[in-house]
Amino acid sequence: MINIAIGKNQYPITLAEYHNFNWLKDVEVFTVFDQHDSGNISFGIIENGQQYFLKYAGARNLEYKGNIEDAMQRLMKAKEVYQQIQYPLLVPYINSFQTKNGFCLRFHWVDGECMHNHWDFTPYEKYHALHSPFVKLRQLCVTKRLNILTQIFEFAAYVESLGYVMVDFYDGSILYNFEQSKLTICDIDFFQKAPVFNKIGENFWGSSRFKAPEEYELHAQITSETNVYVLAGIAFAFIGGRSDKSYEKWESTRDLYNVCQKALHKEKAKRYPTIQAFYEAWLAYIK
Repeated sequence: MINIAIGKNQYPITLAEYHNFNWLKDVEVFTVFDQHDSGNISFGIIENGQQYFLKYAGARNLEYKGNIEDAMQRLMKAKEVYQQIQYPLLVPYINSFQTKNGFCLRFHWVDGECMHNHWDFTPYEKYHALHSPFVKLRQLCVTKRLNILTQIFEFAAYVESLGYVMVDFYDGSILYNFEQSKLTICDIDFFQKAPVFNKIGENFWGSSRFKAPEEYELHAQITSETNVYVLAGIAFAFIGGRSDKSYEKWESTRDLYNVCQKALHKEKAKRYPTIQAFYEAWLAYIK
């Protein structure tokens, strides 16, 4: 474990091994996210009076056990995703650049709280601490939470229309600004153009809280039906009983409950065939 200081204000960061961050020497670093297992380390910086979010691959934090070169290649592929998917809810991508030992994506900074803030809250605290973003979300009125879900589903339908499959989409990809009632989608790095296949097996990218059965199965195709399953799981997290899918824990109508239950069918063929179909069924009962 190595502790170093970065930026002109010498912001502390902990790494598994030394890495040269001289490329940050002229900017102020105001926050660091160094506890991800993806191989990326992210920074909030101030440069010329503007706030930016940087996602960087090339340095090894304490959580990442994989190959650094693989992490860099994944981030390079992610650049294409952010270039091709342009959407008002998505964190605004600016550009990319290479350093001597790494690769970085630059975004505009967005104020918001992550719905899976694992670097500040333990799993227990996420669901019980009063200042946890997820607890604050669940304290919003049902109408507001339904509106958030509707926006997420609309984004997902748009992504599908571009030919993409949403890989590794979960509540950690969702930011919410409670003061402004504003939703932001972030971290779509693993989205891929169809066809997509599970080449990893049970450790396929994604949260075990939302993954569809086929996301545990080696060589299974990952499709729109898979994404429908994930989206319904997020709905149960936001207005239901999370892992308890009973109607008793559901805070909205029976019709919307039935829509999400169908989306969560273990057999792909019995779910909605597309995100668009799921979204339209959702909208029919929202209105």
